[in-house]
Amino acid sequence: MIEENVQEQEEFPESKPAEKERFTDRVLTREVTLKGITFQMVDILFTACLFILAFLIRWKLMPIESADYFGFLEPWMEAIRTNGGWRSLSMEISNYTSPYMYIMTLLSYISTNDLYALKLVSVAFDYFAAIAVLRILYHMTGNLRKSILGMAVLLLSPTVIIDSAYWCQCDIIYTSFLLYSYLYFLEDDGEKSAIFFGLSFMFKLQAVFLLPFFVIMWLKKRTIRLEYYLWVPAIYFISVIPAWIAGRSLKDLLTVYLDQSGYYPWGTLHYPNVYALLGEEMPDLRHADEVSGAGTIMTIMILGCIAYYLYTKKLELTEELMITLALFTVTITVYTLPHMHDRYGFLIDLLAIIYGVYRMKKLPVTCGFMLVSMLTFMPYLIAVDILPLKVLALIQLALIIYVGYDLYSQVSRAAATESGSSPSAI
Repeated sequence: MIEENVQEQEEFPESKPAEKERFTDRVLTREVTLKGITFQMVDILFTACLFILAFLIRWKLMPIESADYFGFLEPWMEAIRTNGGWRSLSMEISNYTSPYMYIMTLLSYISTNDLYALKLVSVAFDYFAAIAVLRILYHMTGNLRKSILGMAVLLLSPTVIIDSAYWCQCDIIYTSFLLYSYLYFLEDDGEKSAIFFGLSFMFKLQAVFLLPFFVIMWLKKRTIRLEYYLWVPAIYFISVIPAWIAGRSLKDLLTVYLDQSGYYPWGTLHYPNVYALLGEEMPDLRHADEVSGAGTIMTIMILGCIAYYLYTKKLELTEELMITLALFTVTITVYTLPHMHDRYGFLIDLLAIIYGVYRMKKLPVTCGFMLVSMLTFMPYLIAVDILPLKVLALIQLALIIYVGYDLYSQVSRAAATESGSSPSAI
């Protein structure tokens, strides 16, 4: 009888009273749905703290006046005010496209501190881009915490912080629109993707760095339709209308990018690409025309080979494969095209964030691209060459080869899965 009681106590141990849930836990785990994404309050609180601290980092850098601000942006703002604000749009004050000049003109009316005003515009787009990264990663993974991590990496990225808050540059504007173009591509909204590509293009010609990826996706019959890209010239034309009405020549407005292409004859303006290895870098002019012409054809051929290879493969286009392809085609384009400026790898860093956070083991590659960018910036910002440009070009090449091999491995696996056989040798 005693043994039975002992056995019964072992099988049915006395239950402990349930621990009372803390008020803090109830508040932090409360759920809120925004744009189809369900957040807990702890996620929102963390994001709020991230946004505030990321802004404070940038605010500390606001007083810094870079050489670009002294040499270009400040004189442009003075010229806008001197020539009557909106009436100055009739003049060729800068080599930027009209949309950014509209922003500068608006700032000339509402701000007396041009340095802070211009930087705050770029900082606002830092956050716009960060939200794009969150949405892209959430679409790819369905994992909110990983998506928030990607957003945090962008906001705390040294290249992003330096470009907008230190350097007073606006590269984040056109690249943020490219991120949304990529987001809507993933969401199978090809028309909206083309519209955001057009918005990017009206700010910077460098929007075309992502075009090879979209061409390959069109070949693979994924989302992209050619008629959607009629939005690109339409948006650009609409963007120049206010300046045209103000009195500037329509021909000048429509040929801004053609004029820009002649500004920098060097193979590279301190960007670590193949022309740095050939010695065709600013200020040297050895065989600029010949090498640049050959390099442009080489870029088209390399991208054409990638497109041909992927078009002939029957494979499932996974989220990982597409972001790897986007990163690879952009890096190839910037590495092999001539006349690349030291900031033209900015889009690479943003795509590398998505690439690295999606597969955390690849974050060192993300860090590698950012390190190359930082070391590329230093000679202009602080007049110090930490590593020779040729060394940085070799490091960049090694990173590109890694991403290319990763793409090849993914394509081989996807093709084998599609055909139900082992990966082929080619």
